[in-house]
Amino acid sequence: MKQYLLSLIALLACVVLFSSCEEDIEKRQVTFTATMPADDLSSSRLGSIINGVPSPDGFNLDAQWKSGDKIHIFVRQGDKVYQLESPAVISSISSDGKTCSFMVTLPKSVNRDKDYDIIGVTGVEAQIDGENVVALCNLKREGSERFNEILPMWFTAKKGSTQAKFRHLCAYEVLSVNNVSDASITFKHSGFQVLSRWYIYSASILLSDGSIAGEQDVKNDAESDEITIPAGGTGTIVSRYIPITIIADVTIDNAKLKAVVNGNAATTIDAMISYKTQARGNAYYMEVNWDGSNLYFSNEYCPDTNHPHIIDLGLPSGTKWACCNLGANIPTECGDYFAWGETTTKPYFAKYNYKWYHSGDDHNITKYCCNSSFGTVDNRTELEPEDDAAFVNWGPEWRTPALRQLYELKNNCTYKWANVNGMGGYLFKSNTNGRAVFLPAAGWPYNGVQEVGSEGFYWSRGYDYDVRPDLGFILGFGGKNALNGYYYSRYNGASVRPVYVGQE
Repeated sequence: MKQYLLSLIALLACVVLFSSCEEDIEKRQVTFTATMPADDLSSSRLGSIINGVPSPDGFNLDAQWKSGDKIHIFVRQGDKVYQLESPAVISSISSDGKTCSFMVTLPKSVNRDKDYDIIGVTGVEAQIDGENVVALCNLKREGSERFNEILPMWFTAKKGSTQAKFRHLCAYEVLSVNNVSDASITFKHSGFQVLSRWYIYSASILLSDGSIAGEQDVKNDAESDEITIPAGGTGTIVSRYIPITIIADVTIDNAKLKAVVNGNAATTIDAMISYKTQARGNAYYMEVNWDGSNLYFSNEYCPDTNHPHIIDLGLPSGTKWACCNLGANIPTECGDYFAWGETTTKPYFAKYNYKWYHSGDDHNITKYCCNSSFGTVDNRTELEPEDDAAFVNWGPEWRTPALRQLYELKNNCTYKWANVNGMGGYLFKSNTNGRAVFLPAAGWPYNGVQEVGSEGFYWSRGYDYDVRPDLGFILGFGGKNALNGYYYSRYNGASVRPVYVGQE
């Protein structure tokens, strides 16, 4: 009887203990509803969010949950980070694949009475590194042979939350390589040259039929697979940049695309000057061109070598700028110099040979004068088309920019001193669409040309008609830290960067 009672007590104790453990587990369990990032398939802007699979004419990553998908779970409390031994397995997938649910069981070492964060990572392996969660570059669904079937994503949730709102983990680059030369080339690249390793890099080559020639998960500075592009052809490389820690987006300054063309290094000009932040979940659509000797970005300058191009910077007025100076063949070339209101260049610029001074007298102006102390008053305040060098030389669709257009360029772009293919100048990159124009430091003509590469002067079609009608307005710079608008004697030679006006 005694032994029976002891067995009964032991059994009751096991039941109580089991019930207690079961109750404890239930208290530590959190059921989440998981959602995919919202779709935004617009590729008309840099940094558009991506969903679907990559293709030669776009980027569309397939954002759907599928049976068997797993989520690696981490819990951070204070300075401690814990990883669940087994990934959470999703269930209750919606018919459109956009939502699902999964359960997380908090580790016993987590104090449920204090604040904690839950971090979930899917589509990549992840591990703890000190106080950080580190993503590893394994971009395939388990047991799948298909490229990148599941999106690398992550979420964070505070204590008490039951919503797992996933974000894309990678920043993507869709790079179209245009071979505008007259010969076939081989091309590969190794991501962006930066000072410190902040990402894990992977690239894939896309063929014209949408199939994938190869992919390689690599560390910073390793090269992508090689692609052959015929003369006049285009190839696409999709690269994934996974920040080593998944807590913050990363800032890129002065990164250069490191590329190899026909076996030779061909590092481009600055590629990311105004991107500022390489944000997870964003796709950066870029085009790079090979012209037979140089590699350059078309979203910064031109789509091909047939200049001039009309560059739409997305400015409020709709003004579009030429890619190069009047008289130049490429964006980095100086071009010709003109006196204000003259339509042909000349070897010497002086008062005595200025078209609108009578006998070289700057107080005897014969046209464009609103002050009788300086000459014949005609109340014209801007250059008329017949006296506009851009209009006369390039046709009626082009004009020298108005004063307001120069200010608009400066106020709506991120501008920075840059050295492009050996030429110094200012790069204006749109705050709206990432496109850019480069104004070379073309110097100024006097006994030849002075200060090429360090100074630049660009005419507007306006002048100081109220006070000093002998002064035209320019956008000028005398070095890396001196971009200003000011007045300049009309008889001096300066550069002209036309704006596109269509048929005014």
